[in-house]
Amino acid sequence: MTRDNQEPKKTNSFKKMGLIMLSFALFGAALGFLTMLLLGGRINDIQTGMTDILSLMQRIMLPALLIITAAAILLGERSIRRLRAIGKKIRETEDEECDRWEYEEEKTGAFGVMANILSQILCILILSAGYSVKYITGGNHKNMLASCLVFLGFYFYSGFYQTRYVKTIQAAHPDQKGDPSSMKFRQQWLDSCDEAQKELIYQSAYKTYSSINAWIPILLVFTMLGHLFFDTGIMAIVVVAVIWIVVTGSYLHSCVNMKGAKLRE
Repeated sequence: MTRDNQEPKKTNSFKKMGLIMLSFALFGAALGFLTMLLLGGRINDIQTGMTDILSLMQRIMLPALLIITAAAILLGERSIRRLRAIGKKIRETEDEECDRWEYEEEKTGAFGVMANILSQILCILILSAGYSVKYITGGNHKNMLASCLVFLGFYFYSGFYQTRYVKTIQAAHPDQKGDPSSMKFRQQWLDSCDEAQKELIYQSAYKTYSSINAWIPILLVFTMLGHLFFDTGIMAIVVVAVIWIVVTGSYLHSCVNMKGAKLRE
């Protein structure tokens, strides 16, 4: 028997997994040692620097929120106008040219939604710099109140933007159903999709799930190191751990439900 006709050598999965886990353990030990070596004598300086950054963020909190809000609104309105123009092209064209415009629609929509989400996250991070009883009772209540009003105003805009985004897509694709203000919107939208659209959604969702499961353990390690060296608190670790549980539990729950539904058919 030639070598080409031989069966491929089977890999011992337990041995391979053990080596992988050992490699990660050694990497973690090396990372911790290097961190201690590099930051051991500078932790106080780093903590002082972080305190200075926090103070700076508190001083610029209101203007920073105003700038982010203005930028988000400009980008959002630009995205909506672009989507409406593309939707008109989609309704007027067919076949391959229509496919190209649908790609442009997807890309423009993704940019608009991502810009909106990033703006929300930045606003939360900046507002969190002064979101404490100590800061508010220290004579900064007016600045905090104004910042909260700007923050709430932006979130109202974000909610309306997402509704307008869905309505704009539905105007170009009347077969896409669902009320964006409904708690069942995602299911309504999915039910109105054809098989090709559902396949795209399923594949994207699974890739997202895989990506989250790859990144969460890394983020968990960083939150643990942050608590170890900078006393950032256990809450960050708890939050990341809860997200991991929710994501994994939701995926497994969906798998079990779908298997059960198939069995009952």
